[in-house]
Amino acid sequence: MEILRNLYRRRTRAGLTILGIAVGILAFTVMGGMAEKINLIIRGSEAYFSRRIAVRSMGGTLRLNLLMGDDIAALAKVPGVQWVETHIMLPMDETAGFELAPRFLVGVDLANFLKAQSMAGNGGRLSLRRGAWWSPGAKNVAVLGAAVARKMKLNVGDTLTARDTSFKVVGILDETLTMPDGWAFVPQDDARRLMMADSKILKELNISSFVTNAYALVAPEEGDTVTDRIASSMRRGFLLYSPQQLSKAAGQASTLLTTAIMGAGAVAVIVGALSVINTMLIAVAERTREIGIKKAIGATRGDILREFLAEATVMGLFGGLLGVGLGAVVIYVINWYTADQGTPVFVLTARLALWAIGFSGFLGAAAGLLPAWRAAGLDPVDALREL
Repeated sequence: MEILRNLYRRRTRAGLTILGIAVGILAFTVMGGMAEKINLIIRGSEAYFSRRIAVRSMGGTLRLNLLMGDDIAALAKVPGVQWVETHIMLPMDETAGFELAPRFLVGVDLANFLKAQSMAGNGGRLSLRRGAWWSPGAKNVAVLGAAVARKMKLNVGDTLTARDTSFKVVGILDETLTMPDGWAFVPQDDARRLMMADSKILKELNISSFVTNAYALVAPEEGDTVTDRIASSMRRGFLLYSPQQLSKAAGQASTLLTTAIMGAGAVAVIVGALSVINTMLIAVAERTREIGIKKAIGATRGDILREFLAEATVMGLFGGLLGVGLGAVVIYVINWYTADQGTPVFVLTARLALWAIGFSGFLGAAAGLLPAWRAAGLDPVDALREL
């Protein structure tokens, strides 16, 4: 209670110091919320691709970088490939600009897709929040990723309009924080028909059995090995990405982005901590006689040191609590404002909040160490001479 009384006696100065720390923690929290969102997306993507080798064709202009039936058959025969999942992907709207969660129509053969889902493991399996997958042979139906449904404000029974075509929404997927959140799954024949309608070459060649993407499902520990086998056994060029390659690239990107974002936030907090040093130095100067009296009646050097350190730490913690609270409000407002993008920009986790408050308390204590040491070192006789 004495610590709070001391702060209240100098409430204007203490309040401004706490506010300075809070501004730093506000910046730290908002930037940390962006880093947390990026890390959640990366971890979700790592889980989704933990058993998938992504395969893209490099077949040249004539083949339009498509995968044909013989490519899929050859891929399925590679030792270690347990299943081949096939997609036809095309932008949902060719006129769309930048989006936080890019939207795609993804054509899937339902039997092929559900088989892949059953083999993908918990991290790579998509689950329905509402509705169901379409029945075999259905046309112009869609199951939406969470971001698509949120951005376009669609629910089961509504109509999705994409590329001048209407699709009845029959299901909504759970949010995964991975790429499929921005996908609208439709029957593969529908997607192939739309793609052929937009391509004169496909019409002229009358190619009717193609896909744009394939994923070879493998055991997680065999990703690199099977990738090498695919590279050596396929007849022509392909771009291959093993789970280990994707995980390594994602990890490096996560570390770089997190370091940059959190570093900028830490600078803001450290600037706030400088105000703690200033405030505590002034407090020591103002309370010199008080310190002398305490030491004269038996207070030890350690007692004085602990008292001033505790005051600095409390100011740091109060600033941290206020900063996290303000940061939560800012994050909520920004996420609300960008809700039409279909996905939140920031995520405030309990880990981030606790880390920010703990960090502010630590910096408060560190900033108060020099003033506290100076206060504890005052000679009681000299201190009592002060007016």
